[in-house]
Amino acid sequence: MDKKTGGRYMEPITYFQAIDNRIEEHETTKEIYTQLKGEEGERIVKSILDQGLKLNYEYNLRLDIKNKVQIDFLVVDDEKMINLEIKHYHGDYYIVDNQMKNSYGNIFPTPFQQMRRAEYELEMMKSKLHINREIESYLIFTNPTFTIHTEIPNRNQVLLPTELHKIPKLFKNYKTHENKSILNKIKTLQQDFSQIYPKSLIPFAKITPGLRCPHCRKVGHINIDERMRHGQCMYCSTTTTRQSLYLENLKELYVLKNEPFTLKEAEAWCGGNRYAINTLKKKVVIHFIIIYDSSID
Repeated sequence: MDKKTGGRYMEPITYFQAIDNRIEEHETTKEIYTQLKGEEGERIVKSILDQGLKLNYEYNLRLDIKNKVQIDFLVVDDEKMINLEIKHYHGDYYIVDNQMKNSYGNIFPTPFQQMRRAEYELEMMKSKLHINREIESYLIFTNPTFTIHTEIPNRNQVLLPTELHKIPKLFKNYKTHENKSILNKIKTLQQDFSQIYPKSLIPFAKITPGLRCPHCRKVGHINIDERMRHGQCMYCSTTTTRQSLYLENLKELYVLKNEPFTLKEAEAWCGGNRYAINTLKKKVVIHFIIIYDSSID
């Protein structure tokens, strides 16, 4: 049970993905959209790391030896532990007086400061676990629209969006068993930050219901009726089976409500199609621990 939300604890990205396009973007939801954009960049890097490299790495490593840090990727190779800090910034940026400034006039610390903080925590981890590997860090910008107009400090530690093909060349991975053993030792220090991430949940009443396309993630554009086995998204033209469409959207309802739901709530969430919800009742009960509601029979 998550004491902060009153429901079960979930991985933050699960919540952020489920709420995408279901809330209006404003100041109170800016953090959620920032983390969603960050996850886009992490998915890009993860897909590169998983392309046949057979690397030993941990994704979203959470440590709290001297300071709480969350490391996007930590790769253990034959000689080093490589810390990858991922940023999915979009648009034009400038580095002025050790701060970053974007074209909208927003000013914030450079990611190098965050990277150094992670390195310090990793040094503490090395000492605690008696690991003999050097620490190396890289700052990776993944958004193709990202452009920086000033000189980049520590340029040898930075990969721009046009340089993502260089990522596999950063690693040597011949001592696979030894590297895996070290990574497993590191994972014993993994911390639970459930009281921190996410900082809060959006009130359920403020979340937009309706069928969301699994492909383009737009809400309210699915064309489906009781005679159709498939639904088509009028926004991106993708066709999805009725069963997959409803199960995916009910999964999102379960995540966003952060507790079991009734069949009547499921019907309202999916646009009032009582027949479709009833045909899926057994699967829904198995998947989402739905609360039985006799009024829907």
